[in-house]
Amino acid sequence: MATTQESLRKMAALLESRHDMATISESPHATPASPAKMAASPESPAKMAASPESPESPAASPESPAKMAATPESDAELGLGLKGLIASVMDPPELQASRQKNFARGIEQQLPDGMVVASVPTEAQCHEELSDPVPDPEYLTGMVNYSEVTGYPLVQHWKLRSIMYHVKLNQWTLSQAFSSAIHSLDGATLRSDFVSILKEFGNHFIQEAVYGFEESCTIWYANKQVQRQLWLEYQDISKGNSPSDESEERDKEPRTLTYPAYIASLLDSGAKRMATGVRMDCISQGQCPLSCHLCHMSPGPARPAEPVLLNITKATPVYELVNSNETYQALQEAMMSVLWCSAKGDVIDDWCRCDSNAFGTDGLPTCAPLPQPMLKLSHSYEPSSSLVIIEWIHAEPPIGVRIVDYLISQEKVTERTDHSKVETETMLSFVDDIMSGAKSPCVMLGDIPDPLSSISLIIRCLEPDTTYMFRLWAVDNTGRRSSPSEVTIKTPCPAVDDVKAQEIADKIYNLFNGYTSGKEQQTAYNTLMDLGSSALHRVLYHYNQRYESFGEFTWRCEDELGPRKAGLILSQLDELSGWCRGLLQEPKIGLRRASLKYLSCRYTDTKAFGLSWVNLGQDLRKACEDQMLSVMYNDYGAPKEL
Repeated sequence: MATTQESLRKMAALLESRHDMATISESPHATPASPAKMAASPESPAKMAASPESPESPAASPESPAKMAATPESDAELGLGLKGLIASVMDPPELQASRQKNFARGIEQQLPDGMVVASVPTEAQCHEELSDPVPDPEYLTGMVNYSEVTGYPLVQHWKLRSIMYHVKLNQWTLSQAFSSAIHSLDGATLRSDFVSILKEFGNHFIQEAVYGFEESCTIWYANKQVQRQLWLEYQDISKGNSPSDESEERDKEPRTLTYPAYIASLLDSGAKRMATGVRMDCISQGQCPLSCHLCHMSPGPARPAEPVLLNITKATPVYELVNSNETYQALQEAMMSVLWCSAKGDVIDDWCRCDSNAFGTDGLPTCAPLPQPMLKLSHSYEPSSSLVIIEWIHAEPPIGVRIVDYLISQEKVTERTDHSKVETETMLSFVDDIMSGAKSPCVMLGDIPDPLSSISLIIRCLEPDTTYMFRLWAVDNTGRRSSPSEVTIKTPCPAVDDVKAQEIADKIYNLFNGYTSGKEQQTAYNTLMDLGSSALHRVLYHYNQRYESFGEFTWRCEDELGPRKAGLILSQLDELSGWCRGLLQEPKIGLRRASLKYLSCRYTDTKAFGLSWVNLGQDLRKACEDQMLSVMYNDYGAPKEL
């Protein structure tokens, strides 16, 4: 995105004295945003009525792919202040600004003609939002460094927004530069001629927007225990209870203490608990109004509040400024080509007809980019020793690409330092193998929302303490595959029933105590061989904790069962990694059970009735039924106070 000065220069070149804002998108490859971004800001208590749109306007029918137009790459040049913008429109030497009386409450400068500014009441300007703490997204994709002891690091977002003005452009006059550029297109037939106009003047101009102040903070925690304790302390303080001795906020009014302010006070005081990985990053746009007592940051010396551009609520494509029907249509087609077909093809209904030079060596068209799905671990359920949940957002462009399937691969990595060495690999089709219920006993559908927004898969039958790599490709109707998205994770240590391990340790002691007959020896041998590595570690731990004075566990096994049988039993202890062997020496290990909902699907021939991603949730409910799955987790040690 260009600088503010560059945006203003392009604005002046496009629209004359009655244009109030900058051109949005200078890039011909700007990615269209969702129609939701074009809606009025939900935080606004005083929405301005939008002017009726023409039938040809893309914003009038966002459901129609053929009429959808570009929206900006970003919502705003956030550094652009409202008063600075007004001065830029009124005073540049290139423009002849009219001087009719046009003022708005709270703004000393005269407004350009055609600009309407509606101020928001002071009592409705200050809105605070605090998100729920969720796993840090950086720890859910790629090479995942997951700790089964502490869980995922968490992140939480706080935002304070004060919408002060709604700005609307009612009328405008074209500049000489833009008029000359449009007239130069008379008789033009090449798409490149129209694309050059879009490169110079942008795809859209802003017609409605909101200005004000915004401050946001992101807080990171090492684990959920840290977050929970800090939040409980903050709630006590905000209710009027005494703050902790480490906080500098003891003398502040509880009603003015925001959560970021409390975290900042602990960070500034050097509280020991902050050494556990808590950090915070805050940014501020504009200056907080004096009427808002929730502001956390102090941007500098006191100065008049300078509202900044917060959201664009309506953007209009530049071809709406053209009167000639032929030029209007050609410019619209060129813009659609730029947005959906990389300027290397024409939009026909909802697909791209690529130019002859826009085909790959495999003969498949390449003008419409195939989006890469982002594979990640579920933020709702942590991995277990035999199960992980992966998910991705289904994002299909309304024009140019039609996704017909996803391919999922599972690889068991044998070399922990060289992930190119793979022992086993399984490749499944989401449509043919998973959704149809044909041949995926270890892969099940998780919760599929309706309407479809994301897809969740439950991967079972995994080995504990083992590294796996999962990959995801999108496949379109031409057979193209997207670039793969990867998640690599090591499954946690095996789940163990510590209560049962204590009982077996007592049983083995009783069998070894005194004279041991052949029958008792065989019973002890069979019991220990059936345990598995993780349970055997816990039996060894509890035996030595209680009965080591009568002989250490390994020595008693050799003495009672003989070197050969004892060797077979004790060899199981080396099957786990050093990490798991260390965790299984914890004094206390709890076994936690979680319930997981999944879809059990009977075989369905999806090709017989066709696949509709929009109605996928409804279709699956007809062929699948909800069932529950129990998942076991180890909890290591007692909860520690920070």
